[in-house]
Order: sequence, then structure tokens, then C-alpha cells
Amino acid sequence: MNRCSPEFLSAAADIVGAQFLELAPRALRSGSRDCFHFSPVLTPLLDDCQADAIAFPASQEELAALITLAVREQVPLTPRGGGTGNYGQGVPLHGGLMINTRRMNRIIDLDADHARVEAGVNLWTIEQRAADCGGELRMFPSTIGTSSAAGFITGGSGGIGSVNWGMLRDLDNVRGVSILTIEEQPQRVELGGQEALRDVLHNCGLTAFVTEVDFALAPRRDWQQYIFAAPDFATVVAAGAAAAADPALSKRLVSAFEWPIPSYFKPLVKREACPEGEALLFLISDQDPDTVGAWMAERGLRNTYHQPAPELPLGGKGFQIYDFTWNHTTQWAMKFDPSLTYLQEGFDMARLQEQLDLRKAKYGDSVQTHLEFVTDPESGAVRAAGLAVVRFENKDALWELMAWSEENGITIANPHTHYLDEDVRWYNPGMLTAKDRWDPQHLLNPGHLHALEQA
Repeated sequence: MNRCSPEFLSAAADIVGAQFLELAPRALRSGSRDCFHFSPVLTPLLDDCQADAIAFPASQEELAALITLAVREQVPLTPRGGGTGNYGQGVPLHGGLMINTRRMNRIIDLDADHARVEAGVNLWTIEQRAADCGGELRMFPSTIGTSSAAGFITGGSGGIGSVNWGMLRDLDNVRGVSILTIEEQPQRVELGGQEALRDVLHNCGLTAFVTEVDFALAPRRDWQQYIFAAPDFATVVAAGAAAAADPALSKRLVSAFEWPIPSYFKPLVKREACPEGEALLFLISDQDPDTVGAWMAERGLRNTYHQPAPELPLGGKGFQIYDFTWNHTTQWAMKFDPSLTYLQEGFDMARLQEQLDLRKAKYGDSVQTHLEFVTDPESGAVRAAGLAVVRFENKDALWELMAWSEENGITIANPHTHYLDEDVRWYNPGMLTAKDRWDPQHLLNPGHLHALEQA
């Protein structure tokens, strides 16, 4: 593989226009980063990695021309959406050309049932436009304001809405995608159906370049936002699991936080939504406060915050409780205390409280529990996805915690490695076959697979 030569850069500028080829050192540094700073292990490894140039194509034709140029000159390519990934998987390890898709922002087709959009369309834009048609995204990340369509499906897995619809790979949540192969003559390939999409969803930009995404939508609802508190975390966990499982209680989000995590949410603390020393349950529901409040009171929780349904669809600018959930929780924790980091976990629902008690007995407040409840849309089974806040001491202690978790039935998706085949985030080993087929010279986002590095 080669770095970007002056001749290469001149040719790239001819394709996208000189004003859309970024070469300024400061912009290259900031534009090449994702949220790997969440990990004190990844930060020293990736802090100095950056692209030689960042191109901003406005069309799929310009994108294809850039791919042709890169393959001809053997220059590595790194796709970039909103840059909100957390594992360094979007960081160019070998320089080369980063392709930012934000100008590829056409909404191709949208009605109440689906939205087909280009790679760079912002998710909040889809949510707004869908509302005009009576629809809404089935799920979105807490970074909806900055995340792009292709970035979400290739770097994400679920989010707000997953308590109803499961993860991106479930059902027909993603109905189809278009990709371009990384060849001198790029081929457009249409993919649809769960089996075909396995090689693209959560591929972290490794197998092919996604150019269009077709999202299934849900009927729009007027969601209200609630926070409930209880003196002990076990009460909140039990209520969260029951809320996720109860079909009579509508929801778009069910999140549980052990104290002291609520103390990190300064805007909520100012609104007196976070009683000192108490655990919190966040709920987004379209049911009225009396109904929801009575349901929670039966389970020992009391309401500390309520935001009625807004005139606009939930999201965008302004105060939203989901801004404190999913991966945003870690961000608030790190603002409060930079020594904090996180883990991604899966619990055994039959042993959930037992596992939490075992961990609390061993690690105390050095591991603080944050749960997002997710429902399998086909079986109806509820699971608790953990994003624990962890006090970082050193890498050995962090790896020991992960090993202890696995020994006690808590599965770990390690967010402190940029190698995607090092843990369960690499769902499908068949992606390697897909990469050989669609990126035969392995120019797309190189350096993030042990299997290819060893080969």
C-alpha cells in the first residue's frame, strides 16, 4: 500500500473539487479521529494515526472515481460517517485517503414504511422527514444528531428503540443496502435480507463501501420522557426488566443506572431529577403520566422528571433524556472524572441480580452498572445490555475484570481493542470471505483484522 502522492492528491482534487479535498494538518487530525478516547488503552495506540487527505464526494459517481484512483495507485481507503464510533475502527492506520460521505446526502425514497437514503444522510434528518409521513426510525443511537445512515449500520448495532425492535440485524430493520466494491472498476451491488446483510451490518467499513441504506420505519408516536427513582438498584433493575417485558406498557427506551452514575448527569441534577444516593430508571413512553406513574409506584419507584410530548419528533436540539443513555452515559461519566472508562456486557437474565451482586461484592464502586434493556422482536425475550462505568487503573486490571466477568457468565464485547475479530463484535467470520470478494486487494480500512494482519 502507498501513501497519497502529490499526483494522487491532484487527481483526487480534480474529482471532487479542490475545496472538497482537505489537506490542512489540524483538520486531518480531527477528521481522522473517532471516539476512541473513551478507551485509555486505545488512546496511546491511535492518537497519532491520521489520513493523508480527506475527500468529500457529492455523488456516488465521484465516490466510484475516487475508488478507481485509489485501487490504481494502491492507496488505502477509510470510510467516514459522523465519526461517533468508539473503538478506533474508523481510524486510518496506514494513512491514505479518508472518504467522508456527508455530501452524499440525498433522500431517495421515503414514506411511512421506509426511508431509502444515501450514506451520508444524518439520522435526525430522517427522523424529521419521516414524521411528516407519519413514521419514525425504529431505532437510533444516542448520537442521532451527528450519526449518518451508513455509519450507523456499519459501526452501530442498536439504540433508542431496541427495547421494541431489537438490534439492527433483527427482522427487516435494515431492508437493504447498496454497496460499491473496491476494484479498479467498482461494481454496484444490491443486498437485501438478513443473510445477505450479515456481511455489511456492523462491518466497521471493512468489507465494502455502503452507498445507500433502506431503513424500515415504525408508525410515529407522541413520546413522553420519564425518570423514576428508588433507593436501591435492585428495585430499579427489576422494574426495568418488567417494563421491557410488559406489552401493556409502551416504550421506546428503558435504561437503568446505579448510583453514583446519576450524579454525573449535571443537567438532570440541576433539574432535581437525580436524588442523592438513589438509582434511576429512564423510560420513554407515549402513555400518560398517571398510567405510567401508577405502574412504577406498584414496583416501588417514584417519578422525578417528566417531559411531555414535543410538537416536533423526539430528538434534535434541546434536552432529551436519551442524551444520557447508551454510549452517552460514558461521555457524561468521563466529563465528571477522566479516570473513568467503560465495558460492554451481556447478562444472563435468569441470573441478572445474582451477577450484579457478585460483581458489587468483588469490585464495589469501581464498577458502576448501567443497563439498557433490549427485546428480541421475534421471541419477545428481554435481555440486559450493560455499559458499565469502570474506574481505570491499568490495562492488566481491566483485562482481569473482563476475564472475571466471563468466568461468571457476563459476556464481554471488549471496547478497548480496534481489532474487530478479537471479540464478539465480529459477529460473522463469513465477512472475511465477503471482504475477499468485494475488496480483493484489502485496501479498505486496513489494519483492523488480526486474521489479515497475520496472513
